[in-house]
Amino acid sequence: MRTVTLWERFIDSFAFREIVAARLPHDYMKEDIYLIRWLRAQNFDLKKSEQMLMTNLKWREDNKMDGIHEENWDDMEAEYPYHIEGLDKRGQPVVTGNIGDWDLRRASVTGRIQRVLRYLDKAMDEATIRIREMQKEGKNVTQFVFIVNLDNFNLAQHTCGPCAAGFLQFLRSYENHFTGSADQIIMINVAPLFEFVLQVVKSTVTPQTRDAMHVFGKNKPLWGKYVLEFIDKNQLTPEYGGVKET
Repeated sequence: MRTVTLWERFIDSFAFREIVAARLPHDYMKEDIYLIRWLRAQNFDLKKSEQMLMTNLKWREDNKMDGIHEENWDDMEAEYPYHIEGLDKRGQPVVTGNIGDWDLRRASVTGRIQRVLRYLDKAMDEATIRIREMQKEGKNVTQFVFIVNLDNFNLAQHTCGPCAAGFLQFLRSYENHFTGSADQIIMINVAPLFEFVLQVVKSTVTPQTRDAMHVFGKNKPLWGKYVLEFIDKNQLTPEYGGVKET
């Protein structure tokens, strides 16, 4: 893997915009801050970056991503809640979800795994929209922090075949469509067996995603110390080590 200098990145970013700009449907996609994600994902290989971005645009069109937030998600929000609230010490949005409370086996049995996965795509898209809104306010924010709580993780509820396949599909979707959006992906209260599984999964993702992933067991003082190094207590609810009221 070649080392790319800052000057080369500037030149590549300019060239990349010239290559893809006419095919980008939204103005925000023509900004350097957006285009750089695809270049970084492919180590500044212009051809591979172009292919990845064009594949993403087709995926967004095929899956009607521009209208995903107007869909009715009441059922998902009740059973599989997540929150985008609070900021870390660098001003980055914090996304939290208690996945341990999610009954993924039920979603599998009722044929809703794909709907859950679309709902997760909505969550990632919502977080990136929040970042763009902050950028319009003049804030220097390019990524979000994602904290996943697995405190009530149950092997019977979360390790069915379709559930495991769904988890891997979500990771692939993140890497293919929201590449580099998360500064950190922190998993806390992970059961010992699943902690091992996640360490194996880390070896299968891209270096960029692997570097962002941090897996912690049920030692709250340990993960709490790590989380509070970059997020103030008043920005987190107690289940994530903070004091914010729910």
